Amino acid sequence: MRERLFYFSLFLLSVFAYLSNLSSYPLLSPFASFINRLLMPVMELKTQTTKRVQDLVNTYVFLVDTQKRNKKLLEEVSTLSLKVSELEGCKRELLQLKGLMEEPPTVEYTLAGVVAYDPSGRDEFMLLDKGKRDGLEEGFVVAHRNVFLGIVDQVYAGTSRVRTVWSNNLHVSATAGGKNYIYKGGFPKGSLLHVPQEDELEKGEKVFLRSLRLPPLEIGEVYEVYPSGEQFFKRVEVKPYGDVKRIDFVLVLRRRL
Repeated sequence: MRERLFYFSLFLLSVFAYLSNLSSYPLLSPFASFINRLLMPVMELKTQTTKRVQDLVNTYVFLVDTQKRNKKLLEEVSTLSLKVSELEGCKRELLQLKGLMEEPPTVEYTLAGVVAYDPSGRDEFMLLDKGKRDGLEEGFVVAHRNVFLGIVDQVYAGTSRVRTVWSNNLHVSATAGGKNYIYKGGFPKGSLLHVPQEDELEKGEKVFLRSLRLPPLEIGEVYEVYPSGEQFFKRVEVKPYGDVKRIDFVLVLRRRL
């Protein structure tokens, strides 16, 4: 405290000497020079301290501004990363879609993964990883490439079940040889119902799903034709194309038959 008071007193004397021009008096000139020599280091220290403080303030402002810019850049990088992830997801979906259908679907669809199969080995149903949250509804048609696989028959929050072409409970309208029939699912083979005796269906004849609102999806092909013993109809077995256990992704067409 005393040291500060001493330097402050010297500073006041120096100011007084400067204002009163005491250095012009021969007798007081040595005294004024002595005071100036004492105060010079203090003034230099003050100048250096002021400069350092100013440099520190400028550095702080620069760092704060840089930090704000870095934060903004990080947010932009995060946004770009999300966009890149979305683009990669779209790319994967397009590649999967290319393998799922020979031609792009003409109706709205949802790409779904198969997460479970019929444990009995009869391939009567499969479970998908999409459900009500994804807009799926009962009755939507399920396909892989140009092959009809089945119909969504139960929908849950995040999953759904598909009744396949191998299920005895599946009945859909079909065409074969230019005529319309009813395809009934079954294991190990399905069948065409009510085929008149005069209809000329041969082994290898392709069977298509019949729908005015969907692309022509293949169900399978005629495996064998037998005389049924009935007066009007014959028995026609159909081998479905859908190999359920080898499928990882399917298209759920947002249309009902």
